[in-house]
Amino acid sequence: MFANQSKSMFNLEKTFKTTFSLLVLHMWFYLRRIKQEGDYGVEFGQYLYEIYNHDVELRVSKAGVNLLLIKWMKELEKIFYGNIVAYNRAILPEAKPGDFATVIW
Repeated sequence: MFANQSKSMFNLEKTFKTTFSLLVLHMWFYLRRIKQEGDYGVEFGQYLYEIYNHDVELRVSKAGVNLLLIKWMKELEKIFYGNIVAYNRAILPEAKPGDFATVIW
C-alpha cells in the first residue's frame, strides 16, 4: 500500500531510470552522513558503494542490457557522481532555498 501511495503522491513511473535516481539520492544521504564518522565512515562508505555498484550491475543485467554492460555501468557511474555533486552544491550556504528540491526533481 505504501508503494502505491508514493507512486500516486509523486506520480513517478516505475522504470529503471526512476529507481536508479532514487538509489543515487539514498546513497548520497547515507554517504554524506557516514562520512562524519571519520576514517571508519569513509572506509565503510566505500564498502557500501561497492555493494551498491554490484546491485546496480545486477539491476542493469535484469533490465536486459547484457551486451553493453561495462559501457552502461560507466555511464551510470558518471550519473551517480554528477548527481552527488549537484546535491552537494544545492545545500551549500550560498544555494537558493529551492535549489535542493529542483535538483532532486
